[in-house]
Amino acid sequence: MRRVLHVGPCNTPGGMAKVIEILSQNPPEGWIAETLNSHIISNHIAKYLHHRKMLKNFVRMIRSEKKPHVVHIHTAADWSWKRKSRYIAFCEKYAIPCIVHIHSGKFGDWLGEKHSRRSRNFRKITNFSRCKVVVLTDGWQQRLSEQIGDCLVVNNPVDPKLIFDGEKEFKNQLLMLGRYDSVKGHNFAMRLLEKLRCDYDDELTLVMTGTSKLEAEGLFCYQWVTEPEKLQLIQESRILLIPSKFEGQPLVMLEGLYCGLPCLASDKIIDLPDTVVSAKYNHLNDWCDKVIQILDNPVDRYHIHESVKHLGIKSINKNWFNIYRSLID
Repeated sequence: MRRVLHVGPCNTPGGMAKVIEILSQNPPEGWIAETLNSHIISNHIAKYLHHRKMLKNFVRMIRSEKKPHVVHIHTAADWSWKRKSRYIAFCEKYAIPCIVHIHSGKFGDWLGEKHSRRSRNFRKITNFSRCKVVVLTDGWQQRLSEQIGDCLVVNNPVDPKLIFDGEKEFKNQLLMLGRYDSVKGHNFAMRLLEKLRCDYDDELTLVMTGTSKLEAEGLFCYQWVTEPEKLQLIQESRILLIPSKFEGQPLVMLEGLYCGLPCLASDKIIDLPDTVVSAKYNHLNDWCDKVIQILDNPVDRYHIHESVKHLGIKSINKNWFNIYRSLID
């Protein structure tokens, strides 16, 4: 059996960790997968010490007889990329094939123009024959190719553990899932709830994950939820809100769609499926109108579910199988 090593924030709540979990637990046929957790939630010093420790473990691993056939590196922008660039450098040094898998929706903005220092540095680091760069959608390939060079497209997979229940009873409830970050739009979602309760339905509620700090009438906040709890929230809610400024390909959106949940997303997110309704980023009135439109005109949840069935792990793994094989043949 050939082995792939996934390097990334395996235990940090968020979409990237979930993708690593899905891919590592469901590797392509003929492969086994392992993970290396490159990140911890802590203070800056602890994060740095953990990074150094994991990098040493990584070098020890790829120099051993049990070295992986392919290293699959998952990265966001900024410090995530700076840490991962060290792993890539060691892959080149020890002739280990590697994949640079870009998850961040702000990677292009962070890199800057084609001739910026960051863009040139990215191309230099990844410019060796046994390295392939992968982005999440066709739109990201078109948008980033000038800055990062040639890249392949592999969509995020839908978690095979998800269950579609088209007969589930719904609560009068909106849902927002994700880590608490200014670009995710938690505060905007809270303001949206307040406006909807004032102008439309004073019994409407919003369940939000990622923080327990926000307070408003009808708002229920949780720092995080378990996977079974998340599935229950998806199945019983009426709309999934994704008001982000930056996203690569939101995994929570794919999860919601698979479960037949209508999704309302920011127009800053590119390559949205046809079954997703888009609203102007940070435009409260437009979001309010779109929520009311969806609530007043229920859609066929089976149609929503069918729209992402092609993103099942078996289909996605065909792409990964071909990429892995191309690196080692």
